[in-house]
Amino acid sequence: MAYNLIVADSSPAIRRLCQSIFPEETFRLHLAGSLEELNQLLETTNPEALILGSTLLEASDSLLPLQARLSAGNRVPVFLLAGTFEPLPRDCREWLKPEKVFLKPFYSESLAEAVREAVEKRRVPDTLPEELPDSPLKETSAAGSQVNPGLLRELRHIIQQEVLEAERELEKRLRASLQATDRGEPKTREPGGGQQSGR
Repeated sequence: MAYNLIVADSSPAIRRLCQSIFPEETFRLHLAGSLEELNQLLETTNPEALILGSTLLEASDSLLPLQARLSAGNRVPVFLLAGTFEPLPRDCREWLKPEKVFLKPFYSESLAEAVREAVEKRRVPDTLPEELPDSPLKETSAAGSQVNPGLLRELRHIIQQEVLEAERELEKRLRASLQATDRGEPKTREPGGGQQSGR
């Protein structure tokens, strides 16, 4: 499944750079060269991440629609690209809350890695329920012990993160195995011709 990624920057060079570092099989890129184009894209596209050039934030008349969309409940991770001497609007960082700010010139691989990590962290696998069952909590409460709701939320979050990490690790191993098969690497065999058994 390809992730929707919006790249909004007035520089054609930055847009071309993003096209080269985000492979088509993993990312579906949507390009915008102005704040108006970005606002139109956000009306029709639900991105997993947004790469935003700071020069677009100078057009204060179009900032309000963008601010409203990015302040919505299900926040999109934003990666801000800024020049060393490009001042940001005063309250911009406060409402934008960027995951990371990349000062030009920057390593393109650092940007690619940061975006990949953010979108994979947000992705919830089909096999993972959105909420853990409540029945054990009800039983505990019925038994008479007081359970702190904040602690329970924290515990659920930790368990979900552990499951996500395990699934990510499994996915990495499967991809590596499939890539090795695609490259036609020979499978390791034990003496006598039998396939090596997994441990």
